[in-house]
Amino acid sequence: MGSTPSMHGKNLNLLINAGGAFLVLFVVGYVVWSAFNTEQSQSCTARYPAARRFSLQSASGKPLTAAELQARAGLRDLGVVNNAAVVVVDGGPSPEALEVKLRKLPGDADKTDTVRNGIEFHWSPPGIEAATSACMSYSVWLPADFHYGGGGFLPGVIGGERGTSPREGNVRLTVTPEWSGEGQPMLMATVPGGEDRRVQSSGRPLPLDRWIRMDLEVVLNKPGEPDGAVRLWVDGSLTLDADGIVLRSDDKTSLMGVLAAAGYRRSPEMPGLLRLSPLDIAWK
Repeated sequence: MGSTPSMHGKNLNLLINAGGAFLVLFVVGYVVWSAFNTEQSQSCTARYPAARRFSLQSASGKPLTAAELQARAGLRDLGVVNNAAVVVVDGGPSPEALEVKLRKLPGDADKTDTVRNGIEFHWSPPGIEAATSACMSYSVWLPADFHYGGGGFLPGVIGGERGTSPREGNVRLTVTPEWSGEGQPMLMATVPGGEDRRVQSSGRPLPLDRWIRMDLEVVLNKPGEPDGAVRLWVDGSLTLDADGIVLRSDDKTSLMGVLAAAGYRRSPEMPGLLRLSPLDIAWK
């Protein structure tokens, strides 16, 4: 006559099965969580197609002259002639860099146009007109004696009415990396309607006397949904990450290119300079 399993044995089997099921769910959940967070922590360059570059070389492979740089910058440039030059550098991410002078202007000039202590121009590569997300990359070099001053700004991404050009003066959205008066990296988003949204960091200031890699991602929200995002990686480390934000109110606004700008927010007490590598941008 065969024996039947005891109640104790049945309970033990149930516990083992339940524990196994929990372990499977835990492992699956961890894999999904790990994959999502790994993707988010990795620079956006791994998730976008090949980038387009604002080159600092002429067709002959030589550094752009002042006249060639201004011609490539377009008709609405500020400060390019007086404050920018393409220089040859050693040990940088590219053979040439865009050197930008940051200097106090005479009289009251900076009271009406603070960017004149640096530069500003728009670049809209062909094909970007309908983009809803973009990944912009470049490197910046700040000299050893650089003064953070009252804070400043670096190149970023612009958006506007779909199918138009920034040359038409139709920029509705800007997202730019900045530095604070203490040198910490920040992100500034100016959305349609002129409202400013700043994402700040309490981390270490931008380092001096070496090249710093900057990767900026901008993801437009679906109209009516708070699902936009802005992210900044500094030297490959995710430094600023803001999800669930509204960057546009309708689908007429799309990304349209690069805001190639660098300078102090206020007139600097002391003149300075910084250098930028060629600007790369990819989009979806």
